[in-house]
Amino acid sequence: MTSTKFKISNQSGKDLYVYDFNYGSPAKVKPLGGGPLKKSDTLSLTLEPNAERRIYFAEKKLSESLEKGVAPDAFNIGVDGSVMFSFAEYNYEPAHSRYTVDLSYIDVFSYPVTVQFSDLGTYKDAVADFEYGPKSLKTILTELAKHVDYSWSALVWPLKHVKTQWGHFPDGIHRVIGPNTAWQGELPDNKIGPWVPTSYETFFTSLPKSGTQLFGSKSNWDGWQSLTQSAAKSPSDTGYVKAMHAAATPDTNGKYGFFCYPRDNTAGEFTYVPDSAVCQINVYPYK
Repeated sequence: MTSTKFKISNQSGKDLYVYDFNYGSPAKVKPLGGGPLKKSDTLSLTLEPNAERRIYFAEKKLSESLEKGVAPDAFNIGVDGSVMFSFAEYNYEPAHSRYTVDLSYIDVFSYPVTVQFSDLGTYKDAVADFEYGPKSLKTILTELAKHVDYSWSALVWPLKHVKTQWGHFPDGIHRVIGPNTAWQGELPDNKIGPWVPTSYETFFTSLPKSGTQLFGSKSNWDGWQSLTQSAAKSPSDTGYVKAMHAAATPDTNGKYGFFCYPRDNTAGEFTYVPDSAVCQINVYPYK
């Protein structure tokens, strides 16, 4: 029986560490191939039959997180918070000859990541050879800055003088924290968590977790978690999602092919793709 594989293409301009991590049942892992994937090179990732896999792409070894069996934490220097990374997700079901693959811009990212398919057969939820996802972090930042109804640009990690109540992060980290993760750093009474860069207070002041600016009867947090694209007031209508979409291109069916919030399935998901279909994941520069 032939193994199902994804092709990973390093277009980031620098060496890249790639990990296949069992997010559902964490265990220690090493970089695929034992070392970095050289710039402009590719590797084949053999899919593992687990429900919650994450493919991490990192500038350095994730020696204090994945290699110790835990996911990296952008807010915790002790858990590789000073390392730039992004991830994609997959679930492989060999008994049903199918896989699901998701690009996630929900939580935290540094590298723009895209996905494209070929040999799709009768699968209708993707367009063959179309590249889904944004290719430029700079473009994402530019688009976020255009939306001034709320402080969406405050989701961008500062390049210098990154201070928390617990200490400082090094300069030069290119990163965006999505609303989903940012709000988890807000404490009751709109206070900022001591592990969160103080710059994010601007976002919390603009859109507090418990506020109702975005969705009316639901809090900003509850609406972000529960609403879909079809809701009268949807996360898809917010500045964050509009900026992410403006930084990418939809296919001929209007699908963007990546998630910006938890229930962004209409725009984001590639579910039950036949395992005969070829999937390539591309990683682009963080600046």
